[in-house]
Amino acid sequence: MIIFGTRGVKSTIKSGNFNCPQCEQSKPYRHRKVTKFFTLYFIPLIPLGSAGEYVECGSCKGTFIPRVLSQDASEDEFMAYYEKAIRHSMVLVMLADGEIDANEKDQVLKIINKFGTNDLSMADLDAYIAKVQRENEDVATYLKRVGPSLNEHGKETVIKCALSVAAADGHVDDSELDLISKMAQAMEMASSHYKGILSEMFEAAEA
Repeated sequence: MIIFGTRGVKSTIKSGNFNCPQCEQSKPYRHRKVTKFFTLYFIPLIPLGSAGEYVECGSCKGTFIPRVLSQDASEDEFMAYYEKAIRHSMVLVMLADGEIDANEKDQVLKIINKFGTNDLSMADLDAYIAKVQRENEDVATYLKRVGPSLNEHGKETVIKCALSVAAADGHVDDSELDLISKMAQAMEMASSHYKGILSEMFEAAEA
């Protein structure tokens, strides 16, 4: 039986130090390129073109669009909205099924503190959940503003984080998937990319 397919292969274009927006200090980085390859028996053989580039922080492992290497005030504004988008969207995913599960709360707090600049306590999260419930803002409120500045890897990270929140209680509801689909649309993620992430998740769950 012949086994073939495609996969992305990462390579480093250059490395150095940069002002990481998440760490808020100088950290080492790698400027990475993803090339799509045709594979035979899982071995990459033929390059099929570039699948994108991103900058990865060597400390927090956050990923950013390449222009972060020439950071200016507009990047600071972007990161402020990015943090708001993460907090807002993850809480909405947790609330989508009408229940607040303890495991989902733990996962939301973990994600917010990973991508945020100021660590939240569980009490802080409870207060923020109440605020989100009061204000009832659409999931696209912040995501539609940061989406155009995120590369495909960055968008994928947001969606995978949302799926991890949805799955933290042991099952993913249709209401949660519907909300996460709206997140992908708000960030202008390609439909094929979103479906690929879902397929990957469900295949891993069945393995």
